[in-house]
Amino acid sequence: MKLYTIIAVFFLLAFAACGEQSVDNSSSAADHEDGSETKGPTNRTPIPAIVRRNLGITFDKAQYRPVAATIIVPGHFEPQPSAQHHYPLPANGRITVHVKPLQKVKSGQLLFELDSPAWRQVQRELVEAKATRLRAEAELAKARAAKEAAGTFSDDKNGDLNVFNAEVLAVEATLNAALDRYDQLIAEATTLTGLSAKELLAKQNGKPMWRQLQAIPIRAVDAGVVRQVDSASGSWVEEGTELVHVVHPTILRFRGRALQSDLIDVLKEGQSVRIAPPEGKGKKRRAAGVTGTLQLGVTGDANVRTIDVYVDVEQDAVQAWMRPEVTAFAEVAVAGDHDMEELAIPVRSVIQDGLDTVFFRRDPRDPDSVIRTIADLGPSDGSWVTVYTGLAENEEVVVDGVFQLKLATTGQDVKAGHFHSDGTWHEGDH
Repeated sequence: MKLYTIIAVFFLLAFAACGEQSVDNSSSAADHEDGSETKGPTNRTPIPAIVRRNLGITFDKAQYRPVAATIIVPGHFEPQPSAQHHYPLPANGRITVHVKPLQKVKSGQLLFELDSPAWRQVQRELVEAKATRLRAEAELAKARAAKEAAGTFSDDKNGDLNVFNAEVLAVEATLNAALDRYDQLIAEATTLTGLSAKELLAKQNGKPMWRQLQAIPIRAVDAGVVRQVDSASGSWVEEGTELVHVVHPTILRFRGRALQSDLIDVLKEGQSVRIAPPEGKGKKRRAAGVTGTLQLGVTGDANVRTIDVYVDVEQDAVQAWMRPEVTAFAEVAVAGDHDMEELAIPVRSVIQDGLDTVFFRRDPRDPDSVIRTIADLGPSDGSWVTVYTGLAENEEVVVDGVFQLKLATTGQDVKAGHFHSDGTWHEGDH
Protein backbone atom coordinates (compact mmCIF):
# COMPACT_ATOMS: atom_id res chain seq x y z
CA MET A 1 0.00 0.00 0.00
CA LYS A 2 2.90 2.37 0.76
CA LEU A 3 4.22 1.77 -2.76
CA TYR A 4 0.83 2.75 -4.25
CA THR A 5 0.80 5.88 -2.13
CA ILE A 6 4.29 6.92 -3.26
CA ILE A 7 3.37 6.33 -6.91
CA ALA A 8 0.12 8.26 -6.50
CA VAL A 9 1.87 11.22 -4.87
CA PHE A 10 4.40 11.20 -7.70
CA PHE A 11 1.50 11.39 -10.18
CA LEU A 12 -0.04 14.23 -8.23
CA LEU A 13 3.17 16.24 -8.31
CA ALA A 14 3.61 15.51 -11.98
CA PHE A 15 0.06 16.55 -12.84
CA ALA A 16 0.37 19.66 -10.72
CA ALA A 17 3.53 20.68 -12.55
CA CYS A 18 2.30 19.81 -16.02
CA GLY A 19 -1.25 21.08 -15.70
CA GLU A 20 -0.50 24.31 -13.85
CA GLN A 21 -0.20 26.54 -16.90
CA SER A 22 -3.15 25.14 -18.85
CA VAL A 23 -5.64 25.13 -15.99
CA ASP A 24 -5.06 28.55 -14.52
CA ASN A 25 -4.34 30.49 -17.73
CA SER A 26 -7.86 29.80 -18.93
CA SER A 27 -9.22 32.68 -16.90
CA SER A 28 -6.18 35.00 -16.94
CA ALA A 29 -7.09 36.73 -20.20
CA ALA A 30 -10.51 37.59 -18.88
CA ASP A 31 -8.98 39.20 -15.82
CA HIS A 32 -6.80 41.68 -17.77
CA GLU A 33 -8.16 44.29 -20.12
CA ASP A 34 -5.11 44.20 -22.44
CA GLY A 35 -5.53 40.43 -22.91
CA SER A 36 -1.98 39.74 -21.69
CA GLU A 37 -1.48 36.34 -20.13
CA THR A 38 -0.29 36.16 -16.56
CA LYS A 39 0.58 32.96 -14.78
CA GLY A 40 -2.29 32.09 -12.42
CA PRO A 41 -2.01 30.82 -8.86
CA THR A 42 -1.11 27.16 -8.45
CA ASN A 43 -3.97 26.38 -6.10
CA ARG A 44 -5.46 23.64 -8.30
CA THR A 45 -4.30 20.03 -8.36
CA PRO A 46 -5.47 17.51 -10.96
CA ILE A 47 -6.76 14.24 -9.51
CA PRO A 48 -7.76 11.95 -12.39
CA ALA A 49 -9.73 8.79 -11.67
CA ILE A 50 -6.64 6.58 -11.35
CA VAL A 51 -5.19 8.89 -8.68
CA ARG A 52 -8.48 9.03 -6.78
CA ARG A 53 -8.67 5.26 -6.84
CA ASN A 54 -5.08 4.68 -5.71
CA LEU A 55 -5.26 7.24 -2.91
CA GLY A 56 -8.80 6.34 -1.88
CA ILE A 57 -9.95 9.92 -2.32
CA THR A 58 -13.60 10.47 -1.45
CA PHE A 59 -15.81 13.54 -1.16
CA ASP A 60 -18.61 14.88 0.98
CA LYS A 61 -20.89 17.86 0.45
CA ALA A 62 -20.97 21.08 2.43
CA GLN A 63 -24.34 21.40 4.09
CA TYR A 64 -26.20 23.58 6.52
CA ARG A 65 -26.23 22.14 10.03
CA PRO A 66 -26.90 23.46 13.55
CA VAL A 67 -23.25 22.94 14.49
CA ALA A 68 -23.20 25.43 17.35
CA ALA A 69 -26.41 23.90 18.74
CA THR A 70 -25.25 20.27 18.55
CA ILE A 71 -22.89 18.13 20.58
CA ILE A 72 -21.55 14.74 19.55
CA VAL A 73 -21.70 11.85 22.02
CA PRO A 74 -19.69 8.75 21.07
CA GLY A 75 -21.06 5.36 21.95
CA HIS A 76 -22.21 1.99 20.69
CA PHE A 77 -25.28 -0.15 20.27
CA GLU A 78 -26.17 -2.83 22.78
CA PRO A 79 -29.08 -5.27 23.05
CA GLN A 80 -31.89 -4.15 25.27
CA PRO A 81 -32.36 -6.34 28.34
CA SER A 82 -35.52 -7.81 26.82
CA ALA A 83 -33.52 -8.90 23.76
CA GLN A 84 -31.09 -11.11 25.68
CA HIS A 85 -31.84 -14.61 26.88
CA HIS A 86 -29.37 -16.51 29.02
CA TYR A 87 -29.72 -20.25 29.46
CA PRO A 88 -27.89 -21.53 32.54
CA LEU A 89 -28.06 -25.16 33.65
CA PRO A 90 -30.82 -25.82 36.21
CA ALA A 91 -28.80 -28.70 37.70
CA ASN A 92 -25.51 -30.58 37.40
CA GLY A 93 -25.33 -32.98 34.52
CA ARG A 94 -24.07 -34.05 31.13
CA ILE A 95 -25.17 -31.97 28.17
CA THR A 96 -26.02 -32.55 24.51
CA VAL A 97 -25.84 -29.31 22.50
CA HIS A 98 -28.11 -28.86 19.47
CA VAL A 99 -27.10 -25.36 18.30
CA LYS A 100 -23.91 -23.53 17.34
CA PRO A 101 -22.76 -19.91 17.56
CA LEU A 102 -24.36 -17.44 15.12
CA GLN A 103 -27.17 -19.88 14.36
CA LYS A 104 -30.63 -18.36 14.05
CA VAL A 105 -33.17 -20.02 16.32
CA LYS A 106 -36.95 -19.86 16.55
CA SER A 107 -39.10 -19.64 19.62
CA GLY A 108 -39.44 -23.11 21.14
CA GLN A 109 -36.45 -24.56 19.28
CA LEU A 110 -34.38 -27.13 21.22
CA LEU A 111 -31.08 -25.60 22.35
CA PHE A 112 -29.60 -28.39 24.46
CA GLU A 113 -30.54 -31.37 26.62
CA LEU A 114 -29.40 -32.08 30.18
CA ASP A 115 -29.01 -35.58 31.59
CA SER A 116 -29.03 -34.81 35.30
CA PRO A 117 -29.01 -36.92 38.51
CA ALA A 118 -31.26 -34.28 40.03
CA TRP A 119 -33.94 -35.08 37.46
CA ARG A 120 -33.59 -38.80 38.14
CA GLN A 121 -34.10 -38.10 41.83
CA VAL A 122 -37.28 -36.09 41.14
CA GLN A 123 -38.57 -38.92 38.96
CA ARG A 124 -37.96 -41.46 41.77
CA GLU A 125 -39.72 -39.27 44.30
CA LEU A 126 -42.66 -38.79 41.93
CA VAL A 127 -42.94 -42.56 41.55
CA GLU A 128 -42.93 -42.99 45.33
CA ALA A 129 -45.40 -40.14 45.85
CA LYS A 130 -47.75 -41.61 43.29
CA ALA A 131 -47.54 -45.03 44.91
CA THR A 132 -48.20 -43.51 48.34
CA ARG A 133 -51.20 -41.68 46.94
CA LEU A 134 -52.61 -44.85 45.36
CA ARG A 135 -52.14 -46.81 48.62
CA ALA A 136 -53.85 -44.06 50.58
CA GLU A 137 -56.76 -44.01 48.13
CA ALA A 138 -57.12 -47.81 48.49
CA GLU A 139 -56.95 -47.65 52.28
CA LEU A 140 -59.50 -44.84 52.34
CA ALA A 141 -61.89 -46.88 50.24
CA LYS A 142 -61.37 -49.84 52.57
CA ALA A 143 -61.91 -47.73 55.70
CA ARG A 144 -65.09 -46.21 54.33
CA ALA A 145 -66.40 -49.66 53.39
CA ALA A 146 -65.65 -50.97 56.88
CA LYS A 147 -67.39 -47.97 58.43
CA GLU A 148 -70.45 -48.58 56.29
CA ALA A 149 -70.50 -52.27 57.20
CA ALA A 150 -70.13 -51.49 60.89
CA GLY A 151 -73.07 -49.12 60.76
CA THR A 152 -75.23 -51.79 59.16
CA PHE A 153 -74.51 -54.85 61.31
CA SER A 154 -73.30 -53.59 64.69
CA ASP A 155 -75.64 -53.27 67.68
CA ASP A 156 -73.37 -50.81 69.49
CA LYS A 157 -73.51 -48.28 66.68
CA ASN A 158 -72.08 -45.29 68.48
CA GLY A 159 -68.95 -47.03 69.77
CA ASP A 160 -68.19 -48.83 66.53
CA LEU A 161 -68.80 -45.78 64.37
CA ASN A 162 -66.42 -43.64 66.42
CA VAL A 163 -63.65 -46.12 65.81
CA PHE A 164 -64.32 -46.35 62.09
CA ASN A 165 -64.67 -42.58 61.79
CA ALA A 166 -61.23 -42.12 63.32
CA GLU A 167 -59.81 -44.65 60.90
CA VAL A 168 -61.32 -42.85 57.92
CA LEU A 169 -60.02 -39.49 59.12
CA ALA A 170 -56.51 -40.88 59.55
CA VAL A 171 -56.46 -42.37 56.07
CA GLU A 172 -57.84 -39.15 54.58
CA ALA A 173 -54.99 -37.19 56.21
CA THR A 174 -52.47 -39.63 54.74
CA LEU A 175 -54.05 -39.27 51.31
CA ASN A 176 -54.06 -35.46 51.48
CA ALA A 177 -50.40 -35.48 52.44
CA ALA A 178 -49.62 -37.78 49.52
CA LEU A 179 -51.52 -35.50 47.12
CA ASP A 180 -49.69 -32.42 48.42
CA ARG A 181 -46.36 -34.17 48.06
CA TYR A 182 -47.20 -35.21 44.52
CA ASP A 183 -48.25 -31.67 43.59
CA GLN A 184 -45.05 -30.22 45.10
CA LEU A 185 -42.92 -32.65 43.12
CA ILE A 186 -44.75 -31.78 39.90
CA ALA A 187 -44.08 -28.09 40.63
CA GLU A 188 -40.40 -28.91 41.24
CA ALA A 189 -40.29 -30.85 37.98
CA THR A 190 -41.84 -27.85 36.20
CA THR A 191 -39.12 -25.56 37.55
CA LEU A 192 -36.36 -28.02 36.67
CA THR A 193 -37.52 -28.86 33.16
CA GLY A 194 -39.20 -25.63 32.10
CA LEU A 195 -42.25 -27.65 31.03
CA SER A 196 -45.76 -26.94 32.28
CA ALA A 197 -47.60 -29.24 34.68
CA LYS A 198 -50.05 -30.04 31.88
CA GLU A 199 -47.18 -31.13 29.62
CA LEU A 200 -45.58 -33.24 32.36
CA LEU A 201 -48.86 -35.00 33.19
CA ALA A 202 -49.91 -35.58 29.58
CA LYS A 203 -49.98 -39.32 28.91
CA GLN A 204 -48.43 -41.07 25.97
CA ASN A 205 -48.67 -44.84 25.61
CA GLY A 206 -50.37 -44.93 29.00
CA LYS A 207 -47.56 -43.16 30.88
CA PRO A 208 -47.21 -39.52 31.91
CA MET A 209 -44.49 -37.54 30.22
CA TRP A 210 -42.44 -37.15 33.41
CA ARG A 211 -42.00 -40.92 33.50
CA GLN A 212 -40.71 -41.07 29.91
CA LEU A 213 -38.49 -37.95 29.92
CA GLN A 214 -34.87 -39.15 29.97
CA ALA A 215 -33.19 -35.72 29.64
CA ILE A 216 -34.31 -32.17 30.39
CA PRO A 217 -34.92 -30.25 27.14
CA ILE A 218 -33.98 -26.55 27.20
CA ARG A 219 -35.78 -24.62 24.48
CA ALA A 220 -35.56 -21.03 23.22
CA VAL A 221 -38.13 -18.77 24.84
CA ASP A 222 -37.89 -16.32 21.93
CA ALA A 223 -36.38 -16.05 18.46
CA GLY A 224 -32.86 -14.71 18.04
CA VAL A 225 -29.27 -15.53 17.17
CA VAL A 226 -27.00 -17.72 19.27
CA ARG A 227 -24.26 -15.43 20.50
CA GLN A 228 -22.17 -18.06 22.25
CA VAL A 229 -22.08 -21.68 23.37
CA ASP A 230 -19.73 -22.30 26.29
CA SER A 231 -19.40 -26.12 26.29
CA ALA A 232 -19.45 -29.03 23.87
CA SER A 233 -21.75 -32.04 23.83
CA GLY A 234 -20.76 -34.71 26.33
CA SER A 235 -19.32 -32.25 28.85
CA TRP A 236 -20.24 -32.41 32.52
CA VAL A 237 -21.40 -28.94 33.53
CA GLU A 238 -22.15 -27.58 36.97
CA GLU A 239 -25.48 -26.11 38.02
CA GLY A 240 -25.86 -22.40 37.25
CA THR A 241 -23.29 -22.34 34.44
CA GLU A 242 -24.53 -20.34 31.46
CA LEU A 243 -24.35 -22.64 28.48
CA VAL A 244 -26.10 -20.71 25.69
CA HIS A 245 -26.66 -16.98 25.17
CA VAL A 246 -29.25 -15.95 22.57
CA VAL A 247 -29.63 -12.34 21.42
CA HIS A 248 -32.25 -10.68 19.27
CA PRO A 249 -30.00 -8.39 17.16
CA THR A 250 -32.68 -5.89 16.16
CA ILE A 251 -33.93 -4.96 19.65
CA LEU A 252 -31.30 -2.34 20.37
CA ARG A 253 -30.51 0.79 22.29
CA PHE A 254 -27.67 3.27 21.88
CA ARG A 255 -25.41 3.74 24.87
CA GLY A 256 -23.09 6.74 24.87
CA ARG A 257 -20.77 8.53 27.27
CA ALA A 258 -21.26 12.24 27.74
CA LEU A 259 -19.23 14.65 29.83
CA GLN A 260 -20.57 15.29 33.30
CA SER A 261 -19.95 19.01 32.79
CA ASP A 262 -22.55 19.00 30.00
CA LEU A 263 -25.23 18.11 32.54
CA ILE A 264 -25.16 21.62 33.94
CA ASP A 265 -26.69 23.52 31.04
CA VAL A 266 -26.43 21.39 27.90
CA LEU A 267 -27.87 17.87 28.28
CA LYS A 268 -31.50 17.45 29.28
CA GLU A 269 -33.81 14.46 29.49
CA GLY A 270 -35.95 14.09 26.37
CA GLN A 271 -33.76 16.03 23.92
CA SER A 272 -33.96 15.12 20.25
CA VAL A 273 -31.11 12.86 19.10
CA ARG A 274 -29.93 11.64 15.74
CA ILE A 275 -27.72 8.55 15.71
CA ALA A 276 -25.21 8.67 12.87
CA PRO A 277 -23.14 5.79 11.48
CA PRO A 278 -19.45 5.57 12.40
CA GLU A 279 -17.01 7.50 10.27
CA GLY A 280 -14.55 5.54 8.19
CA LYS A 281 -13.28 4.90 4.73
CA GLY A 282 -15.71 6.19 2.19
CA LYS A 283 -18.36 8.84 2.09
CA LYS A 284 -20.46 9.31 5.18
CA ARG A 285 -24.05 8.43 4.32
CA ARG A 286 -26.16 11.08 5.99
CA ALA A 287 -29.45 9.30 5.28
CA ALA A 288 -28.44 6.19 7.22
CA GLY A 289 -29.08 7.52 10.73
CA VAL A 290 -32.10 7.23 12.99
CA THR A 291 -33.73 9.62 15.41
CA GLY A 292 -34.69 9.12 19.02
CA THR A 293 -35.05 10.69 22.45
CA LEU A 294 -32.25 11.14 24.96
CA GLN A 295 -32.40 9.35 28.30
CA LEU A 296 -29.89 10.19 31.03
CA GLY A 297 -28.28 7.42 33.03
CA VAL A 298 -28.82 7.16 36.79
CA THR A 299 -25.13 7.27 37.73
CA GLY A 300 -21.85 8.42 36.21
CA ASP A 301 -18.20 7.44 36.28
CA ALA A 302 -16.29 9.66 38.69
CA ASN A 303 -12.89 8.46 37.45
CA VAL A 304 -13.33 9.71 33.88
CA ARG A 305 -16.08 12.25 34.69
CA THR A 306 -18.64 10.89 32.26
CA ILE A 307 -22.26 9.83 32.46
CA ASP A 308 -24.04 7.18 30.44
CA VAL A 309 -26.81 8.32 28.11
CA TYR A 310 -29.25 6.08 26.27
CA VAL A 311 -31.43 6.21 23.18
CA ASP A 312 -33.96 3.44 22.52
CA VAL A 313 -34.17 2.47 18.85
CA GLU A 314 -37.53 1.45 17.45
CA GLN A 315 -37.28 -2.06 16.04
CA ASP A 316 -38.75 -1.09 12.68
CA ALA A 317 -36.15 1.71 12.37
CA VAL A 318 -33.12 -0.57 12.87
CA GLN A 319 -30.92 -0.66 9.76
CA ALA A 320 -28.48 -3.26 8.47
CA TRP A 321 -25.37 -1.54 9.85
CA MET A 322 -26.79 -1.40 13.39
CA ARG A 323 -25.56 -4.32 15.46
CA PRO A 324 -24.61 -4.85 19.11
CA GLU A 325 -21.18 -3.33 19.93
CA VAL A 326 -21.08 -1.35 16.66
CA THR A 327 -19.89 2.20 17.36
CA ALA A 328 -21.89 5.26 16.39
CA PHE A 329 -22.35 8.93 17.27
CA ALA A 330 -25.36 10.55 18.89
CA GLU A 331 -25.91 14.07 17.61
CA VAL A 332 -27.78 15.81 20.42
CA ALA A 333 -29.65 19.01 19.53
CA VAL A 334 -28.93 21.02 22.68
CA ALA A 335 -30.33 24.37 21.49
CA GLY A 336 -32.31 25.62 18.55
CA ASP A 337 -32.85 23.76 15.33
CA HIS A 338 -32.91 25.10 11.78
CA ASP A 339 -32.67 28.72 12.92
CA MET A 340 -29.07 28.17 14.04
CA GLU A 341 -27.85 26.30 10.97
CA GLU A 342 -24.58 27.30 9.34
CA LEU A 343 -22.66 25.89 6.39
CA ALA A 344 -20.38 23.09 7.61
CA ILE A 345 -17.99 20.43 6.35
CA PRO A 346 -16.71 17.24 8.01
CA VAL A 347 -13.86 17.77 10.46
CA ARG A 348 -12.00 15.00 8.63
CA SER A 349 -11.79 17.20 5.54
CA VAL A 350 -9.69 19.85 7.31
CA ILE A 351 -5.93 19.52 7.86
CA GLN A 352 -3.16 21.69 9.25
CA ASP A 353 -0.49 22.65 6.70
CA GLY A 354 2.22 24.66 8.39
CA LEU A 355 0.59 27.80 9.74
CA ASP A 356 -2.49 27.34 7.57
CA THR A 357 -5.58 25.23 8.06
CA VAL A 358 -6.73 24.04 4.66
CA PHE A 359 -9.32 21.91 2.91
CA PHE A 360 -9.56 20.74 -0.70
CA ARG A 361 -12.63 21.82 -2.63
CA ARG A 362 -13.63 19.93 -5.75
CA ASP A 363 -13.51 22.24 -8.74
CA PRO A 364 -17.15 22.79 -9.85
CA ARG A 365 -16.00 23.16 -13.47
CA ASP A 366 -13.56 20.26 -13.48
CA PRO A 367 -14.44 17.22 -11.31
CA ASP A 368 -10.97 15.83 -11.95
CA SER A 369 -9.22 18.60 -9.99
CA VAL A 370 -9.35 20.09 -6.51
CA ILE A 371 -8.69 23.57 -5.20
CA ARG A 372 -6.50 24.00 -2.14
CA THR A 373 -8.37 26.49 0.07
CA ILE A 374 -7.26 28.17 3.28
CA ALA A 375 -10.05 27.47 5.75
CA ASP A 376 -11.99 30.20 7.54
CA LEU A 377 -13.60 28.08 10.22
CA GLY A 378 -16.07 28.57 13.05
CA PRO A 379 -17.56 26.35 15.79
CA SER A 380 -17.30 22.56 15.65
CA ASP A 381 -19.42 19.82 17.19
CA GLY A 382 -16.56 17.34 16.95
CA SER A 383 -17.75 15.82 13.72
CA TRP A 384 -18.65 18.86 11.60
CA VAL A 385 -17.10 22.33 11.57
CA THR A 386 -18.57 25.60 10.37
CA VAL A 387 -16.88 27.16 7.32
CA TYR A 388 -17.50 30.85 6.67
CA THR A 389 -15.96 31.43 3.23
CA GLY A 390 -14.74 29.58 0.16
CA LEU A 391 -17.68 27.20 -0.25
CA ALA A 392 -21.29 27.07 -1.28
CA GLU A 393 -23.95 24.59 -0.21
CA ASN A 394 -23.61 21.12 -1.80
CA GLU A 395 -20.10 21.85 -3.11
CA GLU A 396 -17.83 18.89 -2.44
CA VAL A 397 -14.69 18.70 -0.32
CA VAL A 398 -12.14 15.90 -0.04
CA VAL A 399 -12.69 13.72 3.04
CA ASP A 400 -10.45 10.67 2.56
CA GLY A 401 -7.07 11.40 1.00
CA VAL A 402 -6.58 14.84 2.56
CA PHE A 403 -3.14 13.98 3.95
CA GLN A 404 -1.84 12.78 0.58
CA LEU A 405 -3.12 15.93 -1.11
CA LYS A 406 -1.42 18.01 1.54
CA LEU A 407 1.91 16.33 0.77
CA ALA A 408 1.39 16.94 -2.93
CA THR A 409 0.52 20.63 -2.57
CA THR A 410 2.69 21.82 0.32
CA GLY A 411 4.89 24.68 -0.82
CA GLN A 412 2.59 25.88 -3.62
CA ASP A 413 2.56 29.64 -4.00
CA VAL A 414 -1.06 30.52 -3.42
CA LYS A 415 -1.62 34.22 -3.98
CA ALA A 416 -3.91 36.27 -1.78
CA GLY A 417 -7.37 36.53 -3.28
CA HIS A 418 -10.73 34.83 -3.48
CA PHE A 419 -12.75 32.34 -5.53
CA HIS A 420 -15.92 33.09 -7.39
CA SER A 421 -18.75 30.58 -7.40
CA ASP A 422 -17.65 29.41 -10.85
CA GLY A 423 -14.30 28.33 -9.43
CA THR A 424 -12.21 31.20 -10.85
CA TRP A 425 -9.53 32.80 -8.70
CA HIS A 426 -9.30 36.56 -8.33
CA GLU A 427 -6.68 38.52 -6.47
CA GLY A 428 -7.72 40.94 -3.79
CA ASP A 429 -10.60 40.91 -1.30
CA HIS A 430 -13.43 41.68 -3.78
